Amino acid sequence: MAETAAREHIAGIAEKHNAHNAAVVILDAKRAEILAMVGSLDYEDDNIDGQINMALRPRQPGSSFKPFTYATGFMQGYTPATMLMDVRTSFPNDPHPPYVPENYMRTFTGPVLARDALARSLNVPAVAMMHKVGLSSVLDTAHAMGISTLRNPVSEYGLSLTLGGGEVRLLDMAYAFSLFDNNGQMRGIPVPVERQEPGFRKLDPVAILRVTGPDGQLLYEYEQPFRQQVIQPQVAYLITDILSDNQARIAAFGPDNALELEDRPAAAKTGSTNNFRDGWTVGYTPQYVVGVWVGNADNEEMVNAPGARTAAPIWQRVMTELHRGLPVEPFARPEGLVTAVVDGESGKLPTDASPWRKQELFVEGTVPTESDDIHRIYRICRASGKLATIDCPPNDVDEVVFSIYPPDAADWVREKEIPQPPTEYCDLHGASLTSAGLSITSPKLFQGVGGIVPVEGNARVGGQQRYWLQVGEGMDPAQWIPVGPEHGHSVANGVLEYLDTTGLADGLYTLKLSAMSGTGLREFTMAVRLDNTPPEVAVINPNPDPDETEQITYIMGKDEWINIQVSAVDNQVMDRVEFYMNDELLGSSTVAPYTLRWTLELLRPSVSFDLPAPIVESDGERTVRREVLREDDQLVYRETIEQGGLITVTDVVKLTHASGYTLTWSTGQQVIQYGDEYTETHVIYAIAYDAAGNETKSELAIAHVIPRERDKLEIPEAAMPTPTREEEE
Repeated sequence: MAETAAREHIAGIAEKHNAHNAAVVILDAKRAEILAMVGSLDYEDDNIDGQINMALRPRQPGSSFKPFTYATGFMQGYTPATMLMDVRTSFPNDPHPPYVPENYMRTFTGPVLARDALARSLNVPAVAMMHKVGLSSVLDTAHAMGISTLRNPVSEYGLSLTLGGGEVRLLDMAYAFSLFDNNGQMRGIPVPVERQEPGFRKLDPVAILRVTGPDGQLLYEYEQPFRQQVIQPQVAYLITDILSDNQARIAAFGPDNALELEDRPAAAKTGSTNNFRDGWTVGYTPQYVVGVWVGNADNEEMVNAPGARTAAPIWQRVMTELHRGLPVEPFARPEGLVTAVVDGESGKLPTDASPWRKQELFVEGTVPTESDDIHRIYRICRASGKLATIDCPPNDVDEVVFSIYPPDAADWVREKEIPQPPTEYCDLHGASLTSAGLSITSPKLFQGVGGIVPVEGNARVGGQQRYWLQVGEGMDPAQWIPVGPEHGHSVANGVLEYLDTTGLADGLYTLKLSAMSGTGLREFTMAVRLDNTPPEVAVINPNPDPDETEQITYIMGKDEWINIQVSAVDNQVMDRVEFYMNDELLGSSTVAPYTLRWTLELLRPSVSFDLPAPIVESDGERTVRREVLREDDQLVYRETIEQGGLITVTDVVKLTHASGYTLTWSTGQQVIQYGDEYTETHVIYAIAYDAAGNETKSELAIAHVIPRERDKLEIPEAAMPTPTREEEE
């Protein structure tokens, strides 16, 4: 039955998905017996390497490994209601560059509870959970539960292990999942003493039920499994509860998915590996455990073949046949579990500001005690749009709920345009700095400043004779330095003086504004941070090494994106990092470590070297001049853009050779057509800005992009400039 299900399904998808082989393992969940093992679709078929038993051959399991990570988290006190941030995140990965995982759908959902993160198989939260609990702890869990591979030193594995970045056996995976099925209890026969290893499983699944001698004498008969409690029953049940929660996985798999059985509960997890080399589904009911692998034994890539599409239909059909006519059994819920209502986003106790709530399952003692701190109520003055003060009329004040996410979600919040509360207080009602007689309104308290700083505010006290500005080091300066002369005029919300910080050391300073009137001396102080030191910045991926042999070549169809990673630090406070390719702004980030994904594409930039005369086009605001010049026996296409007093000149040099040509832009971008080979070279750099406005440009990094099949690509000649990212989109 299992072999038939696998053969028929593979026959239906082989041509479309380049999937030619499958393996299936069926275990009796209660007795740990191996009921069926399909190692390949045809033992005699050399075209699929049919003699290789893929049920025992280690392969990468993809996301089907994630339950071990979450089980480890639950053992350490995390819960299905633990909030994880599904946002672009750069995880430390020493000694390698930071690890920046992507979700299967290449999108981010923001805050997500652990239940939904596992049910939807989101990658970033899974990596975040492994980062929290520790890679070695997850390996310990997997080994104890039955995984017999993954024996390299921990340092050789990275956080990608939670996404299936290590090879395991299908039989081991099915056996390990049986522990979730049996509330953390391992069942089977003892591993021979000579094969037992510290930290690894002590029992094996049952492959032999009876042994008889030549005369029919019974030599051995399997009767009952040995049992060993490996993980807490409550933890195992939480995993089962999540993997059987079809409502939680609908957002990723749809309502009618192949992980659901029509008449009974079932828990299952899919897995897919890079470039679709492996598709997995491992799942169980109280009666059976079934594991399915689909792929090619020679590691040839499948085409658009995730586990949900390749392995899950086989799993569903096998499960359906196994349970035909059997009574429906629920998963046995152990004692020591309780339910509680939590905020649906933060996973903490709900408050009046919580927009929605949900009931969640917890191990006793792990119910949250903290209240929701994501959704917060702010009092907003309707007239000013700023934070209300006690002077704002009550009828003009609205209570507004804002979602305040952790700092590492700042880029996601900005991209999604999630409203954030104002940072300034209302200055229309009651006393304020803008209405005061003596005040400094800019720079703000503890603001970072550098260079020549205009100090703005008010100097208009009654009977004012003169005012002056001073600066001193620290919060309580021992001495004051005059900033400009004394002034005999008054200032109303204007420039009081200009502070030249270039001769001062970086650090904390106090500005003191003084005014003399007929009633005596009045003073106002404001603390600021002086910062004239620019940040340090470097592109760490792609490798910026100028040595040509160290530059990275990306292949269309094989590589999906360039994960641009930047290291940027400042002596005080960083503001943001901007990412550039070929002098075009790609985007920015305010979250360290700073990363940005550029999806690979062949830009095929084109220019025309056949202009008989300069072409000038103008729309009144922007003038573009295009011309072709000959310099040093080379053709140079030049584009000059004048707009708003700014002139930008871009040159493209064409070098023709026997086998093709080379186009080189003044930005460093390059296109090479050489025989049958086509290469685009892109120049990448970053500009880092600190909170005081200082900036630093990084050294250049180079990335080459080529077609997967290096066919000769003709570049069309057109009287057009290099296309910008905006124009292409």
